[in-house]
Amino acid sequence: MGICWGLPSNRADGFLVGNRQPWPASAILVLVGDVSAHSDRAADVSSNPLDRRNHAIIANATDQDRARIIHRYRLMSYQPDEFATFASLAQMKPGRGDLDPRMYKYGGLWVYPVGGLLKLASGVGLVRLTPDPAYYLDHPDAFGRFYVIARLYSAMWGLLGVVAVFLLVHRICGSTAAAFCAALCFMLMPVVVTAAHEAKPHLAGTTLMLWAVWAGAKYVEKGGRRLAVATAMLAGAAIGMVPSAAPVLLLLPGMLVFRSFLDAEGKAQRRPGSPPHAERSGAALRSTRGVKNLKSIMALLLIAALVYCATNPYVAINLIRDRAVLRSDFGNSSDFYRASAAGLPRALLLTGLGMSFVLAGVGVFGAVALAIRAGKERLSTADEVRRRTTGLLLAAVTLPVGLIFILFTTGQPADYARFALPFDVFLAIEAIVAVETFVRHPRWRAICFTALVLTTAFMGLQYVAGFERDSGSKTSRTIAAEKLAGMLRDEGSTLASREEPAPWSLPPVDLFRWQIVLPPRSWPQDQPFPGVAVNVAPADFPPVSLLKRLFFSTPISWADKPFRIQLASGKVVVP
Repeated sequence: MGICWGLPSNRADGFLVGNRQPWPASAILVLVGDVSAHSDRAADVSSNPLDRRNHAIIANATDQDRARIIHRYRLMSYQPDEFATFASLAQMKPGRGDLDPRMYKYGGLWVYPVGGLLKLASGVGLVRLTPDPAYYLDHPDAFGRFYVIARLYSAMWGLLGVVAVFLLVHRICGSTAAAFCAALCFMLMPVVVTAAHEAKPHLAGTTLMLWAVWAGAKYVEKGGRRLAVATAMLAGAAIGMVPSAAPVLLLLPGMLVFRSFLDAEGKAQRRPGSPPHAERSGAALRSTRGVKNLKSIMALLLIAALVYCATNPYVAINLIRDRAVLRSDFGNSSDFYRASAAGLPRALLLTGLGMSFVLAGVGVFGAVALAIRAGKERLSTADEVRRRTTGLLLAAVTLPVGLIFILFTTGQPADYARFALPFDVFLAIEAIVAVETFVRHPRWRAICFTALVLTTAFMGLQYVAGFERDSGSKTSRTIAAEKLAGMLRDEGSTLASREEPAPWSLPPVDLFRWQIVLPPRSWPQDQPFPGVAVNVAPADFPPVSLLKRLFFSTPISWADKPFRIQLASGKVVVP
């Protein structure tokens, strides 16, 4: 539901050019020029970066500027990062053997399969593939189908994530009811609903992390080279999907340590009547095992690295051949993130918005209670070993994600919540496991499970409704565009936008009558820019009561996005 939200179409032309005849693709391409990637620039880096460090800029001063803006509205969706995948695919030249994505913040396990799915969809007539960019500029709806295919790929990984969560919780609790409720909570969490509706790899990367944890837990229980290698390959695949999954590598030493501990418990304990030198032999055995574990860890890390390189070969190639494009891509990403210890309050807010506040709260208290309980109890049965090690391995790969998320949350918009997805899944599982563990009466346990599922569904379904609303012709952006068109007659003709005009940053406005001002980057986000009639910016929350902001809005999604319109007089208008 809502998979067709925020797609490019010709509908924006009526606002962008007013009463004029919309420009054909041929005119746009002549004005825009070559937008293909330069040899030293990543595919997701702007070909015409604007220097806004110290002064304001007029975004639509010339016809060339207007053509670039129209180009964005005809090809880009309402989500600011989705187009990057197609920009990467567009500049590849398979006929010449050049499959370099020139973008590495999304892994090859995301980019290449999307390209393959588009080719497959073209073969059955679902999309049209052509090297002629003019066709897509004249037929934005045809390009919009590309987004749907890529979003379905993300949703497919979401379904695999549902299965992984079910298996992990069943392994920890041994309860089908608990596993079923955990799977329901996973698929209903706002952050999962949002990720499944976006052409981005974060949900897929999280799913591969969960499957790696499952394989690692199986290895701890049963041992065997095949399970160890499978775990390393899944870990490498997770990073090959999205580099932010890198904490999954902590799983590899963790599972070997736990397996070694079990072996020591079973084989290296001193038996009654053993000779006096048994203790020294045990110490030697532990020393030998430590060396063996270190070699095994290095071997498994090498396997994970090989899987990453196999799915992202041009990262390794460009380390030797073309480091400039690597610096361009990673430098572009690093510009958006600054570490700060002051991000905890916002991180807590985004975690609650991404999961539901009830599920997040129970998850935090459940994780603490389960950790205290684990510290007091000694493992004595195979079932306890299986349950405990699965939970510890899950914590080992997801808690670092939560820490990184907290450090970089300061100043980030609400959609940054996607980077907490593995940590959110950990808290959701801990909430369900805590209820199963500490609520002993079946009736009360059922009530608690129902409450967790329903409160999560209440917030998650708000997002489903938002995607549905943004799939029609009347969206929050078109409503704001109509409001701005009226202001053009009444308020003046200068408009300030925080970002360059694009479908996600600014409702479509008349590029020939409005003068669009881009304030300097240093200008405070919460202050209107002086000397303009109207300031417009997307808002995380609508200007409503606190209760409605937290429980009835959809801030971590770009669908159904509210826009803040402030007049020169200081009055804020709500479209």
